[in-house]
Amino acid sequence: MAEIDYARAPVLLFDPVHVNQRTSRYALFEIGFRQIECVASLPDFKSAITDSAPAMIVAESSATDTEIFNLVRSVRRSELGSNPFVVMLLTTWSRDTGHIRKAIECGADDVIVRPFSTMFAEERVRTLIKGRKDFIVTSDYIGPDRRKDADRSTDAVPISVPNFLKATVENDEAALNNGRQQVHEAREVITSERVRRVAMRIVISVELEASKQSDGKVPVALDVNDLQRAARELRAHVIRAGRREAAEVAEALIDQIGTLGDGRNAETGTLKLVKELAMGSYAAFANGDTIERSKDEIGRTVANLRKRLQARAEAAKRKADLAASEAAADTAVGAGQDGSPAIKRAAM
Repeated sequence: MAEIDYARAPVLLFDPVHVNQRTSRYALFEIGFRQIECVASLPDFKSAITDSAPAMIVAESSATDTEIFNLVRSVRRSELGSNPFVVMLLTTWSRDTGHIRKAIECGADDVIVRPFSTMFAEERVRTLIKGRKDFIVTSDYIGPDRRKDADRSTDAVPISVPNFLKATVENDEAALNNGRQQVHEAREVITSERVRRVAMRIVISVELEASKQSDGKVPVALDVNDLQRAARELRAHVIRAGRREAAEVAEALIDQIGTLGDGRNAETGTLKLVKELAMGSYAAFANGDTIERSKDEIGRTVANLRKRLQARAEAAKRKADLAASEAAADTAVGAGQDGSPAIKRAAM
């Protein structure tokens, strides 16, 4: 087993609260890290990610959660920094399950709730060195594969990504020397899967709308804004990859989505064209490969979405009916109370 020397690994630490930053720095120092760069503002944090090459990033998320979560996503999408696979550890004072879930879903490797002991923190760091998870890519997530076996209903394939924290603390010269090539290869795999997933997202939205129009059972409006966001992301990815033809198709896709207006009464022909352009952009990007291999998953996803939306609508209707019944009962009781004096007077 390779000897671990934390002193070799540069760490970037972000915390806007000085006393908390000092506590985290002390814990990292006690673990054995010596190259610790501390920043307290988001602009400085972004600059440090861009200008340096940390083996691990530790960031407090309590006070600036939305900004930090978006920043993690930007790193994972190769929009910020040179290594989208850098180990990212978030800390938080919040015990709110919603906050912790969002911290996990943004693509961070781990989340530690404060206060924590140095021993506990080292155990989590060792896990990121010895047992870091492979990554998966979906239409809205790039990060560690946390799926249980029962959750593996998609065809998202786990992707092995370079772990510079492990290579650095273990002084793995081969991994360090090949690091740039490993990042390049893994980034290409991630980008290709990301483009496919975003194209699938558009196709699934169109299929769901088409099924609503055919049987009227899907109680949800077409989210044109989400389609536009997905199409713009698709264009951004293929432009960065230097796929000019795919970018031109993506531009046509954006224009076509713009003709949908607010999504109400979307014409079948327009929806079909949107679907074809999304598939065409991916095909142009992937040198003729298509998302036909995803046909079964698209069908399952549409079917599952329809079931969930119908169940949600039925639950909302039951709740509304119950509220109406209770209101009617209250009205009847009130009317009886108001009428009782008159009845008494009539009887006298």
